[in-house]
Amino acid sequence: MHKVKILIVSALLLCVCTFLTAAVDKSTFLASLDESEKFFIASHPVVTVLFDPAWAPLEYLDSDNNPVGMSKQYLDEISTITGLSFELDVSLSWQQGYQKLLSGEIDMTASISPTDERSKYLVFTDSYISAPLVIVARQDVGYIGSLDELQGRKVAVVDGYSSKEWLRTDYPNLDTVLVDTVEQGLRMVQKGEAFCMVENLLVINHYSTNLGLTHAIKVVGSTPYVHALSMGVHKKIVPLASILNKAIQAIPATARQKMYENHLPAQYEKTISPDTVRWLFAITVFLILILVFWIWTLVREIKGREIAEKEKEASQQKFEQLFSGAPMPLALIDFDGNVLAVNQRWSAVFGFQDVQITHVSAWYEQVYPDSAYRKAIRKQWDDSIVKAQATNSSLIPPLECLIQSQNGTSHTMEVSGTILSDSILVTFFDITERKHVLEEMRNLHKDAEHSRQIVLSALEDQQLLHQSLTRSNATLDAAINSMLDAVFIIDVESRFILINKAFLTYYRFSSQAECPADLASFTGLFETYDEQGRRMDSHRWSGFRALQGQSGTTEYSVYKKSSGERWVGSYSFAPIYDNTQTLLGAVVVCRDVTDEKAYEQKLLFQRNHDFLTGLYSRVYFENALKLERNNVGFTLLIVDINGLKLVNDSFGHEMGDSVLKKTAQLMSQMCSDDSIVARYGGDEFVFLLHTKSADETESFIHRLEDAAKQVSIESFHLSLSYGYATRTSLAEDVQQVMKRAEDMMNRNKLYESNSAKNKSIGLVINSLFAKSNRESAHSKRVSSLCAFLAEQLGLPEREVNRMRVAGLMHDIGKIGVEEAILNKPDRLTPEEWEVMKRHPEIGYRILSASSEFSDLSLAILEHHERWDGKGYPRGLSKERISKQARIIMIADSYDAMTSERSYKKPLSKEEAIEEIRACSGTHYDPAIVEVFLANIHAFGGNSS
Repeated sequence: MHKVKILIVSALLLCVCTFLTAAVDKSTFLASLDESEKFFIASHPVVTVLFDPAWAPLEYLDSDNNPVGMSKQYLDEISTITGLSFELDVSLSWQQGYQKLLSGEIDMTASISPTDERSKYLVFTDSYISAPLVIVARQDVGYIGSLDELQGRKVAVVDGYSSKEWLRTDYPNLDTVLVDTVEQGLRMVQKGEAFCMVENLLVINHYSTNLGLTHAIKVVGSTPYVHALSMGVHKKIVPLASILNKAIQAIPATARQKMYENHLPAQYEKTISPDTVRWLFAITVFLILILVFWIWTLVREIKGREIAEKEKEASQQKFEQLFSGAPMPLALIDFDGNVLAVNQRWSAVFGFQDVQITHVSAWYEQVYPDSAYRKAIRKQWDDSIVKAQATNSSLIPPLECLIQSQNGTSHTMEVSGTILSDSILVTFFDITERKHVLEEMRNLHKDAEHSRQIVLSALEDQQLLHQSLTRSNATLDAAINSMLDAVFIIDVESRFILINKAFLTYYRFSSQAECPADLASFTGLFETYDEQGRRMDSHRWSGFRALQGQSGTTEYSVYKKSSGERWVGSYSFAPIYDNTQTLLGAVVVCRDVTDEKAYEQKLLFQRNHDFLTGLYSRVYFENALKLERNNVGFTLLIVDINGLKLVNDSFGHEMGDSVLKKTAQLMSQMCSDDSIVARYGGDEFVFLLHTKSADETESFIHRLEDAAKQVSIESFHLSLSYGYATRTSLAEDVQQVMKRAEDMMNRNKLYESNSAKNKSIGLVINSLFAKSNRESAHSKRVSSLCAFLAEQLGLPEREVNRMRVAGLMHDIGKIGVEEAILNKPDRLTPEEWEVMKRHPEIGYRILSASSEFSDLSLAILEHHERWDGKGYPRGLSKERISKQARIIMIADSYDAMTSERSYKKPLSKEEAIEEIRACSGTHYDPAIVEVFLANIHAFGGNSS
């Protein structure tokens, strides 16, 4: 650390020395001007400047309302060099001042992009900084490939900015919403009043950070436009433009770099100005050391913020994966009732699209058509939220509701919720089928009870009406034999007085002759077991309990020894008394409920287990965790699969599911009987271990790591990240233990995930080459030619090596294309060609996930874009296409033309060269084509 501090001090001293010695001599500059320029300075010493206070970090006002920003610092430098004084008008908005600039009432502006319309009134200097125009939208919006995808959506643009002019010229059908400032536009996007905003990336970053909107909005795509910022001068004072241009060029590179460092990283607020830094360096070495220590502390703080942002991104990504892929309907609402997001299952079950239901009021109106029922349900739900908040509980208990979907279908749902920091996650659990089954069971039990009452009533009639004995017996026999449930009547000696036909079926007797004469003899034919699987003594059987004077309903399973059959029976039983309360016998009604019990168990299993892996579900785990509230000495271990998203993007979700299942199988094998393992999120598992020390947990993790190294799915090797925490005191809440385990896992994942992703990139390219020898050979030849062209273009060695790797990986996205299409000997059909055209986007997603290869991802995305804008996937043109992609385009085309294909003969070297020459300016960059044509004959690779 001491050496690092010395290096930092040395670097800062060098920067200061360079800055102090790089000053421009004013007299030398004035000597370089022509006569008209010198006359202008002498006759026009004060220049009025239009200043935009809402254009940070380029132009804005500090806390004292003084103008600051990069353009202001450039003007200060130019003033020192030229002697001109610049009078900045900060009292006007951009829209007000812009009209005065165009009319000549204001001389110039220091930060503006040239456009065709502006060129009618203004003269521009060379650009001194460039920044792309990007598309920014809410966090729930996915990647937007081009501005054409914004048709029918509201797009916010600042009135008077170049973005307004460009969009209305090139995309006249877009629904643009004019705003006065960037801040106003971002607020509209945050509130959903506009779908997105198109603006300068530097300005977007500054305001989204300073307004605290980074959690609400994000950059979702790029545009074909770039702000090449210049200084604009009214045409009536043209000499001023050339003076400014020469002054900008005269500013030393070190001074420019210092200005960039002061203003471009807008998300970090600098607390010491450059002038103060130079003054501190000039005072004493002691103060320099204090400044170095302060910088070192700031770097640590910045790194800490970056780690926190990455952890936040990872947590949000996991939440989004769990939210979108959940097998049950989910909705996210804020505390004002606005619907922030719904998952795919929600739309599938209820039939509404997310744009149809934007507020809970609309939801209540749609799904509860009866106004009285709607009012009652809404009150119960609102009361549950208030009660949960009052008790500091994050859980809203289930509320049973009858919900009508858009097509009129009714669902019985258990609606519950989890209160988050700024919203409520609402879960819908469909219990329609379960309610139906339970209702059927209640009806069957009701029928059985009714039948029992009929039997008892008939028996009572038999005792009271001896004169009608024959007629009563006939009636009783007919009633009993018509019943679906098994019925038997026994006397006090357990002898059967009466049995019906269903009784023989229930006990699996083929005829009445097989049935013993009394219930006591059943002990040799049958065994019974209670719900815990314990064998029951015969005195606990329903018939014997009735002879003991008991009555009621019970369930137990029956095992028939001779056939090995098992079933679960439900028994309603009661004793039979005469008028003097003397026990005469008992009546029992039996029903086979094996299927009903199995269905109940299935519902219970589905509720408590993850549908894909078979492990316990998150709901079951959280309930189990509640039971540990009064216990200590347990450990929560969180395990996360590294690179699962990359596997899904590269090999498909079927491969990702295989990885999840294999991982779950491994964890089930490693988990002891007294431990619990559950799937906690998309790629996250959690253990409840009854270990009391870190050593025991570390030992378990080592065993799990060793076992994971032996697991491979096709050519993917399992890689896991871990985090754990042990509860040692009842004073610590179990959720705090969970938070400590998550924090540890996230820290570990920072170190492990990049390595795992980079290994996975190698796996993907090797898998592609294994799928197709033709692709392997083609990629290697393109790699060599890309490196050759980079050398001929005079690029530095580092860029040459980057082009060699980019050429090798340019078709990595074809891993997502079916092998049958990839190796098809004939020409592709239009449908197959559309599948093949997706490979640049797949390759972009794969490489952008890896820190080692992310800088190549843009070149891979754009390597099929054409110079004339007719390529794919985004239709970029000319310089908007990255230079690496333009090099790959030529190398890829040349190798494809000169290589063997089963459906066409290869072109000769000269034929391919002529084809590339003919397509210069349409398919290819003319400048790179010129270098290619001049040097291709010297290429040492396969060029024929």
